[in-house]
Amino acid sequence: ELVVKRALKKYKTRLNVSAQSKKYVRAEQEEEDIGDALRNLLKMLYKEKKSIKHQKRTDFQENEEHKRRQIVSSLKVVSFSIGTNLAVAVLKFGSYFHTGSASMLSEAIHSVIDTMNQMFLAFGLIYSLKKPHSDHPYGFDKARYVYALISGVSIFEIGAVYTIVHGVSQLQNPSLSLDHSLSTAYAVLLITAMIEGWSLSFAYKQAKIQSRLEGVSFLHYIFKGYEPNTIAVLAEDIAATLGVLIAGTGIGLSAYTGNPMYDALGSIGVGTLLGGMAVFIILRNKDALIGRSMNSIKQKTVVGMLERDESVLSVNDVKTMVEGPSYVRFKAEIFFNTDVITKKYLDTIDTASLLKEAQSLQTNADMENFMMEQNQRMVDTLALEVDRLEFLIKRKYPEIRHVDLELL
Repeated sequence: ELVVKRALKKYKTRLNVSAQSKKYVRAEQEEEDIGDALRNLLKMLYKEKKSIKHQKRTDFQENEEHKRRQIVSSLKVVSFSIGTNLAVAVLKFGSYFHTGSASMLSEAIHSVIDTMNQMFLAFGLIYSLKKPHSDHPYGFDKARYVYALISGVSIFEIGAVYTIVHGVSQLQNPSLSLDHSLSTAYAVLLITAMIEGWSLSFAYKQAKIQSRLEGVSFLHYIFKGYEPNTIAVLAEDIAATLGVLIAGTGIGLSAYTGNPMYDALGSIGVGTLLGGMAVFIILRNKDALIGRSMNSIKQKTVVGMLERDESVLSVNDVKTMVEGPSYVRFKAEIFFNTDVITKKYLDTIDTASLLKEAQSLQTNADMENFMMEQNQRMVDTLALEVDRLEFLIKRKYPEIRHVDLELL
């Protein structure tokens, strides 16, 4: 009753009071409609972000599975090669002690070095599985390149240099007679050739699998593939197989001519072969440690996928970096299509409610608050588009594990 009296005193008649009451009811209804629209938009944005986060977790799991398959494949090759090289080293040293051949000693040292190197490779593979932490936020994938590089250096310093020096020493002081032990030497070389060929065949098959995992040709994988361990084993097995042929030729010529010079030259030939293989492994892993871009064809494919997206007008300043055998970083500047982004935002809201909200603005402060609110919603929509594009890249190319898209 008191409220009615005050209303009549202010608005004079009951008709004016009724009109004013309806006006307030409409205003409250409009505020409720706008509030509902805002809450619905916030719910939609939350669900969308939650969905993308879930997709990213799934994507991370797929990337980890890709990495695990790659490491398992490499460990198979390395473990198999360690076993075969140990067996071959024992056979070759036995033959050397029986024959005194410089070529056979070079081959025995070659097998020992290969075994040690593959142990380095295995350690690098295991070390690369360490989880990232604050000191190494991008993980330890590059450990495989480090230990493959150590493998190449040890081959060059211990294997190549020693066998060449030993061969030169035999040239200067020849002291070999193979007449009584030629059959033993050739029997050992035949057995080792079969074992090395078996190991080479296994490494070749795994290299083909790795090249398919990386989505590149076999030849490209050999020279520029991400995974260093299988390539190191393959190179060492090729050198080992050729080394057996060189050693056998040197021993045979020395036995046939009675001149130990050929056996010494065989030792030098094996050392030169080891040196060439070591240089290949060193250079390949040096480039990876310094940092190189991803496969240019695949990079163009990624850029093309982005450029075909309706939200993107252009892709600029693209940079990629191979951080490890299963880890690539991708960075690009994106010029977004603002018309498409705006339409996507408008599709998520009730435009009628937005119009009512705009028409209800009365002061500059109201206008500023309205514009700031709309700007924040547009920024959220744009952020969702960036997340969506990053997810598409990672889903299609599992090795790209870090994507940095900047706005132009």
